[in-house]
Amino acid sequence: MPLRKHGFAFGPAAALCVVLASPAAAQSAAGEAPESEPEPTGWGFTSALGQGGTGGDFGKTLTEPISGEFNFFRHSGAWRYGMGVAYESFKMKEPYQDEPEWGSIDTYLFATRMLRTQGAVRPYIQVRGGLARLHPRSFLFEVQPVPEDLQPGESTTKATNGFMVGVVPGLELRLSRAAFLDASVLMKYFKVDDYDLSPVGLPPTGSGTAWEARIGATWFPNGGQRGESAPSGARDAWGVQKSYGWAAGEVLAINNVASIMTEYVRGVNFSQISPRSWWANIEEGFTYDDNQFKTNQWTHPFNGAAYYNSGRANGLGFWSSSIFATAGAFYWECCGETHPMSLNDMFATAVGGIALGEAQYRLSSEILNNESRGMGRFWREFGGFLVDPIRGFNRLVSGDAKGAAVNPVDPMDWRPKGGRTMVATGVRSIGEGSSITNNTQSYATILLTHSYGDVFDNPRRKPFDYMDFVAEVNFGEKVGLGNVQIRGDLASWPLGSGSNHVFQLVQHFDYLNNTAYEFGGQALGAALSSRFRLSNRLTLSTRLDGDGILMGAVNADYSWLADVADQERIREYDYGPGAGGAATVSLAASGRPILTALYRLAWISVTNGSVYNKGSVGSDANHYVQAGGLRLQVPIKGSLSLGADAYVFLRDSHYSLADSQSGEVRNRNVRQRNPQVRVYIAMNSVR
Repeated sequence: MPLRKHGFAFGPAAALCVVLASPAAAQSAAGEAPESEPEPTGWGFTSALGQGGTGGDFGKTLTEPISGEFNFFRHSGAWRYGMGVAYESFKMKEPYQDEPEWGSIDTYLFATRMLRTQGAVRPYIQVRGGLARLHPRSFLFEVQPVPEDLQPGESTTKATNGFMVGVVPGLELRLSRAAFLDASVLMKYFKVDDYDLSPVGLPPTGSGTAWEARIGATWFPNGGQRGESAPSGARDAWGVQKSYGWAAGEVLAINNVASIMTEYVRGVNFSQISPRSWWANIEEGFTYDDNQFKTNQWTHPFNGAAYYNSGRANGLGFWSSSIFATAGAFYWECCGETHPMSLNDMFATAVGGIALGEAQYRLSSEILNNESRGMGRFWREFGGFLVDPIRGFNRLVSGDAKGAAVNPVDPMDWRPKGGRTMVATGVRSIGEGSSITNNTQSYATILLTHSYGDVFDNPRRKPFDYMDFVAEVNFGEKVGLGNVQIRGDLASWPLGSGSNHVFQLVQHFDYLNNTAYEFGGQALGAALSSRFRLSNRLTLSTRLDGDGILMGAVNADYSWLADVADQERIREYDYGPGAGGAATVSLAASGRPILTALYRLAWISVTNGSVYNKGSVGSDANHYVQAGGLRLQVPIKGSLSLGADAYVFLRDSHYSLADSQSGEVRNRNVRQRNPQVRVYIAMNSVR
């Protein structure tokens, strides 16, 4: 099967033609390289796409291998040493050519000898060896009987493990100081545990060979430089050198580690990826999935935050890092799974990842202190690592975690004035219906609220220079982390004199998950914050929000009718875009809130669980979600206070249910009400 049929031939060929047509390439083709540019050193990456044929025992069954691989190496003199992963798939021979392919994953170490280290064309020879794993997707090899405890997403076919060895002769064509086009041939032998091929009328088989012609690229982050001092403009406020190359490399590493773990550890049915599945997903386009609420509304944003902080931890700013969050999310959706790409995951991973990632970065900045020493430094670095793992990892491997350095000059990058923090512990009780005494559930709880900066008095107004962050852990609930909410200013402008009124553009992130209800989503909106000084000690603050919900999720009664691709479980919540608003009034004494009242409204429009299938048979719905309540805090001594919250969650859902036989539409309304109370002791601080 030619690569051109799968859409891979044009891009590299066209790029090669453009490069060879340029004057610089003509100079390179003559074997000349600009003398002013030293050769790259240090760490680098390679990637390649390949296609070929098979042999050996497995060659009697499997054919047409297609692969994509990613490698990470250390370059020293004429040698490169590294590790890599290759995702390969095989079609089956007639009469089973229409069955789903066999997935193959190789994880290996390699050594490359550059036969020429100068000039435009640089031949090399590489040897590699490592683990091999074959995993068929065809139901012909389904385990019988299927295990009764099989969970959604688990594979019904077994994998077989072993080893592989290979040799790769190839050559690199110099495009620039740090980028090369690569052409090579892979020849490999693999040996795995014998696999039962009786479903296709063949004896058990455990070995085979494959060869592939490949085209790829090699690049060196930071232009392949090592040890040079970057100008001040190329470093962030923490002194980290900006590197788009290393940010991209970390995004690739995160996704590749995730792919290996899902295949080897979890044994799922969606990790048998290869260029075949990549192209199939792109051809099919975006759908909606059926994953659990926690997976979609928390795990995916957490992954997106890792992509985002691959940029932030490599010296990039908010907007550049946002591109990496989006690119990492798309890469996983198209190329990390054999399942169709999920539109809800793109919003949760990319947009949610941006908000959560910047919150992690800002919170870890407040913990870190480059001038701290001893155990104090250790605990600060450890705490920063827990809050922002990607940044913590980078600081560890770069030496920044223990090296002497100055802290950011601008407090807005470190510990802005005006920030407020409350840490509370107590009991949270939630009821059902008109009374909290109806079906009451009580849980021990820990609550954290934090404001980064001051919306009125901040001297700088870059993205997330002002942020509100809320996190709540409930012990004994269906999930421990039951509440994360983020409101971060993308930009703001004081109105009038005195900075008592501020207009804001805001990004919202919501994740509320408990036994009674589920609500989450990503939104963008505007806000108006105002403050009124009632006396020397008392201040009244108000905030009005209006936002457009890019993708919202809420527990629903008829979500089982949702149109879901490759459905494996019943989704218990609906998806859809919408709009919302909120109002908050707070009375503070000496900067500490005493009484706060809030109200929030969100409307989510659902068309059978998919905005693409308007009018299809199933459930169309309009969900109106309201939340309101009061918070009272009474100071008792120093920073300690006693607090009590009273809230209510309301959901009014209006469904249009279409009969699958007659097409007749019936309307049905459902109302949900959950009152809740929280009592606690809190520690408050104001910077």
